[in-house]
Amino acid sequence: MHETHEDVYLPVILLQFSCCHSVVWFTGEGRPSRVHRVARLRLSEDEIYIRGVTLLGNRIYVVCLMSNVITVFTSHRPFPHLQDIVVDGLCSPVDVAACVNAGCLYVADPGSRSVWRISVDSGAVVQWLTDMGASTVSVTSEDSVVLLVLVDVPLHVDKVCRDEVHVYSPEAMREAVINLSPDINPQSVVMTTRKTLIVSHDDRWDGEMDRVCEVDMTGRVLKSFGSTRGSGNGQLYSPAGVSLDDEERVIVADTGKNRVLLLNKQLTSARVLMTWQSDDDASEPWSLHYDSHTGSLLVGLSSGHVDIYKLK
Repeated sequence: MHETHEDVYLPVILLQFSCCHSVVWFTGEGRPSRVHRVARLRLSEDEIYIRGVTLLGNRIYVVCLMSNVITVFTSHRPFPHLQDIVVDGLCSPVDVAACVNAGCLYVADPGSRSVWRISVDSGAVVQWLTDMGASTVSVTSEDSVVLLVLVDVPLHVDKVCRDEVHVYSPEAMREAVINLSPDINPQSVVMTTRKTLIVSHDDRWDGEMDRVCEVDMTGRVLKSFGSTRGSGNGQLYSPAGVSLDDEERVIVADTGKNRVLLLNKQLTSARVLMTWQSDDDASEPWSLHYDSHTGSLLVGLSSGHVDIYKLK
């Protein structure tokens, strides 16, 4: 398929519009539809290893590993780069999530062992939670904050970590703690409206089990997609970020294979939504954010790009 691009150079970003880049996907009723890449945003050379991307109002927010800068873009053409948010004390952000009702961002920062809360209207920045080694953050439809927390760090490679999922109210009151099985090495977690957790699992050492699991509030695995690491039917390769579409089907960044997959709610089948070439300038999808209001899927790539797709 031939692609046409219009490149617009700005001081710190490159925007690539591609109205012809699309792949086929299927709706819940089985009707074919198309995924169109609307734009590609490139951060500055200093801002790479994107670890979190979200959308709030008409703005896109991006965090990168080892940076105290939250990069901000307008969420519509021509996607101009706005003034960045610089957070003093932010060390190594690994995820960002937005709460629409509160008009704020939550940033997970294990470097400072904090979860930061930033009001996008007033600009107020607070260390919302401290002494908290959260590795991912997401917000539910009821504004609860869901954190993936590394509890025990092993001293030897033959030992396993222990991970928990913590759920907090908007007032920073802890509502629940879910202990995950030691054989789950979670990379990302989101909560469904059914009060279950969707967890991506990347085997730490030997790739014996790369999968996406649905877990109940007791930590019990209800069902899963995946098996040994690979790219064949029913396989994943180092899955990372997860998000949910309007029907709560699972969108997962299959980072090791440079692709994003759509899993059905039963976690029994998958379709490829989009792929990247490993030798391309843009590669390694890591973080995902699906916005139900606009039907946009934001894909944060480790290469320092954000690809924007329309799913509806």
